[in-house]
Formats: sequence, structure tokens, C-alpha cells
Amino acid sequence: MLPGNLHLYDPSIRVFGSPSRYVQGPGAIDRLGAIAATLGTELIVLADEAVFQIIGPQIASSCASAGLQFQHLPYNGELDPETGASLLRAAKPAPATVIAAVGGGRTIDAGKAIVELCRLPLITVPTVASNDAPTSKNFVLYDTDHRLLEVRHLPANPAFVLVDTCILAGAPRKFFVAGLGDAIAKKFEAENCCVSSGVNMFGASPSRAALAIARHCYEQLIVHGAAACRLAGTGQVNASFEESVEAMLLMAGLGFESGGLSVAHALTRGLSITRGANTAAHGLQVAYALLVQFELEGRSPPNELLEFYRDVGLPMSLVELGVESPDPSDFTKIANATVGVRHMSNFPRKVSEREMIEAIMEVETRHARA
Repeated sequence: MLPGNLHLYDPSIRVFGSPSRYVQGPGAIDRLGAIAATLGTELIVLADEAVFQIIGPQIASSCASAGLQFQHLPYNGELDPETGASLLRAAKPAPATVIAAVGGGRTIDAGKAIVELCRLPLITVPTVASNDAPTSKNFVLYDTDHRLLEVRHLPANPAFVLVDTCILAGAPRKFFVAGLGDAIAKKFEAENCCVSSGVNMFGASPSRAALAIARHCYEQLIVHGAAACRLAGTGQVNASFEESVEAMLLMAGLGFESGGLSVAHALTRGLSITRGANTAAHGLQVAYALLVQFELEGRSPPNELLEFYRDVGLPMSLVELGVESPDPSDFTKIANATVGVRHMSNFPRKVSEREMIEAIMEVETRHARA
């Protein structure tokens, strides 16, 4: 049985899930108070001190304009099985009726960990575009050694996703590159899930709408992603940046959760315990793993995709991912930790450990020849 509420469904049923509302644009943060006021009367804003110091005044002003009380709940970056309960205790005795998680992927996941316990409406407010966590119901927990421990699932997706593109454009470029790597794989994973009669993150059959969204995500990033990446870190926003952010957060989020994941995300389990690669951003791991997925499919990546990798600086080898002098023991370790991951069943055939090792080796050789 799958975790959380996934036992409600099975592969004979199609399920499409999404946040209740997605709001994106320059200055969108100024609408947080008004949005939260549609859900309740008192707001907890979960954010680390650095983030809150920068945008806290805007949040306070928007809440005051909406006649909404709020409190800032500091977040220290830890995300283990006790995080939700400890944060919820720290928020008392002040009552709350709405939670807003403001920050990167871990902060948003911490907000979901709180909501799992108190079942309040959740607003996600990403401050970087490094992943597509803001739209989804699932969140990741880690053990004390910061290794992935568990993926958990809320009964429902966030009530609102509030995306201020000016804030995202001011974040360091490396986060944007990671987000591109995470998003660009969703089309190919959703396609694998579809042809293999796999299941999505609801434990159900993926809808054709999700597959169409994942494909359009890819198309938008191929057209706009490199141009948007050149703006990342400048604080400036243009049409390409807006199109890319919508693809990276909304389309990629819907594409993976309702369309399903495959080898590219399964392989991150092995990469996350491999020296050097374990410190790379999730999106960079996914980008590399997508090349391995193509190898297992017996086909080459599209030229436009390889050109995209080069333009934005996505890794095409383990060395570029951070593994110094990779050797067969690394390949074996990655393969061993990957082949049993649930997402591997969303592939047209069963993949053996030997096949995975050979695919990784071929990607490394192919890159050396390029």
C-alpha cells in the first residue's frame, strides 16, 4: 500500500490533482494578506530569518491592509519526522487558521508537515524556482544524517500557490538552473508512466490532461528556458521568465504529480548517497538521470534537449554532477539503490541492476566522446 491517502485509488481509476488556485506575477507577494483572508482570520508565516528579513515588511503590510493578524514562525532548515510537531508547538499559544510556507523547497515541505498535523489551509510562497514542490501534496522527510527517509502525502494540495516572479528573479541563478533540470524531465517521465500503465503520485492511472501539461512544459522550456536563465539573479522579469516560471512550477508540478515519475526521479535515490553527487541540487541530479533514462530506452536524447543542457549548464556526466573520478563501485552503488524504487515500475520493462550499470557507463562514455 502506498503512503498517505493513496490507498483511496488504484490503477483502474484516473486521478488528476492540483492546488485550488495558482497566482503568479511581479509583486504577487503583496496579495498574500488578501488571499489568506479568504481562508481564515489569523495567519502563521513559516520562513527562515533571512527570507523574512527581506520580504517580511511586504507581508506585514499586506496582512494589515486585509485586516489579518499574523505571526512569523522561524524555520531553521531541519526536516525530519519531528519537524511538523515541533513547529506546531512553537506556534502556540497563538491560534491560527491559515499556514503560509514562504521559502525554498524545504520550507514549503516543513509547512506541509505542519498541515499534516493540524489540517489547516496551506498557502505556498516559493522564493526560488529550484523545484516544483509548491503545487503538490507530497513532502519529503530526512533522517538525522540528512538522507531521504520518507515521502509523505497530504490529503489535498495547497489551497493557494503564490508566485512573485520578481522575488524568483532575484534569487541566485544556480537555483533557477536546478529548477530547469527538475522540470525538463517531466515530459519523458510522464510518457514512460503512460505507456507502461504505471501509477501517478495518487496511486492511480495518469490522466491525459497531465501528460499534455507535461509535454507543454517541455515545449515552453525549450523555447524560453535559456533566455529566462540569463535573467536569473538579476531581479528583472520578462515574458520568457514568466513563461518559464509557469512551466517550472505549475506545469512541472501537475505533470509529475498527476502524470507520474519514472527512471529520472528514481535514480536520485542512488545519486543522493553517492560521493559528490549527494551534494548536488535535486534538479541537477534529475537532469543527469534523464540521460540515463534515455539510454535505458535505447534512444538518444533529442538534439534540442542536449543543446538546452549546454546553454543553461545542466550536468551531462557524473563528473559534472560533482563525482570526482567515478569508478565501477559508484555505478554499482547508484544502481543498487535505484532499481527497487517505486518509480522504476513506471517504465515499459523491468530494469536489472546490470542494465542500470551499463546505462550509466554508456552515458559517461558518450559524454567523454562528445
